[in-house]
Amino acid sequence: MTHKKRSLFFSKVCLMLLVTSLVSLGAGGYVFAEPSPSEEPTTATIEIPAQEEDWFYLFQDVKDLILLLYPDDITVQTLYQGAIRGLFESLGDPYSQYLDQEEYASLSQEMEGEFSGIGVGIQLINGNITVVSVFKDSPAEKAGLRPGDVILEVDGVDLRGKGPEDASALLKGDARTGVSVTVLRPSSGQTLTVHMVRAQISAYPIEMQDLGDGMFYIRISQFTSTTGKDFSVLMEWMRHKSAKGLVLDLRNNPGGLLDSAIQVAAELVPEGPIVQLKQKDVRQVVWSDKETEPMPTVILVNGGTASASEIVAGAIRDRGKGILVGERTFGKACVQAMVPLGDNMGGFKLTIADYYTPKGTAISGVGLKPNVLVKEEPLELPNTLVYKREIKVGTVGLDVLALQDCLRFLGYDPGPSDGIFGKKTQGAAVSFLKDYGRSFSGVFGEAEASAINAAVSERAVTAPDAVLEEAKTILKHWLELNGNR
Repeated sequence: MTHKKRSLFFSKVCLMLLVTSLVSLGAGGYVFAEPSPSEEPTTATIEIPAQEEDWFYLFQDVKDLILLLYPDDITVQTLYQGAIRGLFESLGDPYSQYLDQEEYASLSQEMEGEFSGIGVGIQLINGNITVVSVFKDSPAEKAGLRPGDVILEVDGVDLRGKGPEDASALLKGDARTGVSVTVLRPSSGQTLTVHMVRAQISAYPIEMQDLGDGMFYIRISQFTSTTGKDFSVLMEWMRHKSAKGLVLDLRNNPGGLLDSAIQVAAELVPEGPIVQLKQKDVRQVVWSDKETEPMPTVILVNGGTASASEIVAGAIRDRGKGILVGERTFGKACVQAMVPLGDNMGGFKLTIADYYTPKGTAISGVGLKPNVLVKEEPLELPNTLVYKREIKVGTVGLDVLALQDCLRFLGYDPGPSDGIFGKKTQGAAVSFLKDYGRSFSGVFGEAEASAINAAVSERAVTAPDAVLEEAKTILKHWLELNGNR
């Protein structure tokens, strides 16, 4: 758009505004005020490709009009950030996006596997914010927090009825700052308040367990910058221990860094292809030259297994060195670049390639089908017992029914689920309280309701893993067939 065209554009807009203002004044409603004069802005000379000139000037015109006419305060920075977001939204790719400074810093920390906090993993279970993991050597471990603990308060802020994101915002903070956390420990019935000093946490995304009989279990929760190297060290140690087989758990692993995924796959397949990358005009096969002696591997997958974890699962399956057990994977088959944009400007994620398994099988949108389908049966939790009144023999209502369901879930027999607190239900309640270090005063009150809700959350954290048990059975039979006893 030439400067002459821009002047014509502004004339049309101004004429329309003038007519609108006159009509409005006639109705006695609005007054059009011209902006006060300002200093001449500093200008810069830039080169614009000829085919983009009209759109460039049109964008500047629209931006200037928004700044001139929009009634609320708006900054140029906000408009430019919105425009950049729009560039990525126009791609129709949910994985390509602009990130502001805070979002980009958070994602970068996540990829590095580091953050500042107390070092716990939390989930909302049965309405309670429950600790599901405690990081090694973290402030939380040193303070004695355990999986199953229910977080009630952080720095005096009551978290009952809140979500994990609320708790996470309070638990994280600058290193060397203090925080107080109050938890309910269902196994003992204790309410504990512990004081900790936040630290820089290196989230170790790999967990290992010796299953016996030469079998090992490794869970990778994410592919960070250290995952590949750490996995190689573990595999070397396992081979030194004469490991015979591996259960690799990639369930709910959202992916991460491509290089780390390739390093992990290279430990589990012989020399050869790991993944095919299709870029704009090039198709590339990523090849491992590592002379690895693979061991039988069973990979656990589900609908949360995505991206880099699908690269690993696809490579091991296609190369015939492992089988997939569980449910179909997510189907996110794209490689992305993370690009910083400079000081205080954030950065962006951009899809730069699609990937395929070594045999060329497409994953995007369809995922990987497991060799052995084992559905993760959702744990049916009872309704939370919401305290409204004290419950005693003869009390009838939905709260009693919730109590009966909680008792049954925990392995006690409250009698029929009829919502009546009779002798049978009372006996089950007394047994529960005794097992959890409490006595029965004749009524089931607020403290008892909190205790049974926490016990349900703890049981959910430690519930048996049917998919893992099936994988262990499969691997054991596989080893027996190969004569590895």
